[in-house]
Amino acid sequence: MKKIYTILSLMIVAVTISFSSCTPDSYDLGAEGVSPGDLVEGIAFTVTHDTENPNIVYLKSLMGSQYTPVWIHPQGYSEAEEVTLKMPFDGTYDVVFGVQTRGEIVYGDTVQFTIAEFYPDFVSDDLWTYLTGGVGHSKTWIFDNGNYGLASGELSFQDPGDGAPTMSNFSPNWEPGAGHTGDDNIWDSYMTFTLDGGAFVEVHNAGWKDESGTFMLNVDDGTLSLVDASIPHPESWDANSSNWRNNLNVVALTENQLRIAVFRDTSSEGEWWYVWNFVSKEYADNYVPSDDPILDIDGDPNDILSTSNTKSWVLSLDSPYDWMTLEGDLMNEFATADDYNNGWVAYEEDKLENVQLVFTGTGVNTGTYILTDSEGNEVEGDYTIDSKNDIKFSEGFDFVISRHQYDGWESVMSMSTTSDNKLRIVKTVTNAVGTVTEMYLGKRDEEGANQYMVYHFVLGGNSAGGDADFEKEFFKAICGSDSRTYKIDTSWPIDWLVNSSHSLSGGWISPGSEEGWYWDDEIKANASKGRITFYNSTGTSCSVKLVDYDGTEATGTCTVDIDAMLVTIPTGIPRIGNWLDSEAEKTEFYVVNSNITDIKSGDFWLGPEEERYDDNGSFQDFQITAFHLIVE
Repeated sequence: MKKIYTILSLMIVAVTISFSSCTPDSYDLGAEGVSPGDLVEGIAFTVTHDTENPNIVYLKSLMGSQYTPVWIHPQGYSEAEEVTLKMPFDGTYDVVFGVQTRGEIVYGDTVQFTIAEFYPDFVSDDLWTYLTGGVGHSKTWIFDNGNYGLASGELSFQDPGDGAPTMSNFSPNWEPGAGHTGDDNIWDSYMTFTLDGGAFVEVHNAGWKDESGTFMLNVDDGTLSLVDASIPHPESWDANSSNWRNNLNVVALTENQLRIAVFRDTSSEGEWWYVWNFVSKEYADNYVPSDDPILDIDGDPNDILSTSNTKSWVLSLDSPYDWMTLEGDLMNEFATADDYNNGWVAYEEDKLENVQLVFTGTGVNTGTYILTDSEGNEVEGDYTIDSKNDIKFSEGFDFVISRHQYDGWESVMSMSTTSDNKLRIVKTVTNAVGTVTEMYLGKRDEEGANQYMVYHFVLGGNSAGGDADFEKEFFKAICGSDSRTYKIDTSWPIDWLVNSSHSLSGGWISPGSEEGWYWDDEIKANASKGRITFYNSTGTSCSVKLVDYDGTEATGTCTVDIDAMLVTIPTGIPRIGNWLDSEAEKTEFYVVNSNITDIKSGDFWLGPEEERYDDNGSFQDFQITAFHLIVE
């Protein structure tokens, strides 16, 4: 006996109700008076099999371009004059054809077609196997609670301005973590896809409803359609979208993960993309969590906090907090205070500017700290830091850093340690000389989401280390253990940088006579005689001696603006040939294209800022004439 799949109601009223959410707001207006009796197979439309592969079925409207056709078929809902169905399983299937008129959609009677044999090639793609477990099998998918090393929770969001989310275009603007839907029933909800005798789906919405039907996975355009069922979703979210079942974009489909996009088009909050995150139940039941990856950071962890002295760290007022994936990617990339004025987070400068952590190192991985919270209260304690860059505080903390009252609800942001009093250094930023000046302390989410809440600290002022530590490090590098003498690198003596980019122009490795510049033996010999010696470092300055190419000496004191990497040498730099004569002596020089590692190795670029003019004598920009110094 042939299997008959009654997947569509034979009552036109029921069909109309079932698919009313797919009805467009405007129609191609055909003539009124079209009745169901007019929509007869062979006259208004045809259903034919491919002559070479009868498992391919063609649906074609004969009503002309003045009518927009509507098809309800085994693989979903379509509005096209021609539809091609690839039917892998044998059986008898229903088709309903309709057209849009001025008043309503008019449907004809249900017609049937028969598939005689199973055709496995239509379900042989890996995506079919990932979704269903393969022919003769079934597979169940549950919501991702953020505990499985995949998504951060059951729901992600994408800005419509970035296009529709697909397998090749998914850029979430927010992944709020587990529990965002506010409906605990979803953790007991699931959907099961099977390829046992057909393409069937069962959906269980816990606390709401159960549905069963058929489905179609289009591997060519990455869409999934369900007939007589919708993908699982909370009942309270149902009214936010008009389509939970037809031609849904599959954003990701692997053996373990399924992500499906639904367009939010009927919500008072406006249009946006939901991406619902599922995991295979088998994968979830057998998942063994691994340790969180240890993220690469610059610098020794304890040196970052305190060196062997005291350092003060304060919250950045530009980007005080964010969320971060376990792989180290900031999830919102807040960059300015204005970025927090986005309708769901809070920013209070008067609270944020109070927060401070002062660390004093006492050992290789130990020290003391003083925490000042957002209200100015202080807490003192001890800390240790381990090989995972976890800081364990002797006293945990939890306090509000910002509040904001939105329409009908309040956003509250707090700073707190984990239940075992820890924060992890998850990201650092270095300055021009390679010293860590910013750090992100991450609190591992303890509600199941695979993410960190991160707090962005920047190094504070001189009273507790800060820039003074940079200066000491810089002068220690430039002076060496006692003193260091540098000379011009005659193989690459000089280059130019445009001030706006501070990037070398490309490397004038072999200077010649181009454009009036020359590098003959006499100039080269003169340049090779110049010397500059840095010595007697105090940590905030050092002595400097300059020897010109003709043997003239000058001495003075060298200081540095560590933020701008601007070195001041009152007596000027030695003249080098005709490039910098006595009438163009400078006193301020930028350290460019060099970091602390370069300087420690005795190789760095130092140069003054000068005005740059075009061939017509018009001012263009400032440039830096950089001299390449190497240790003698």
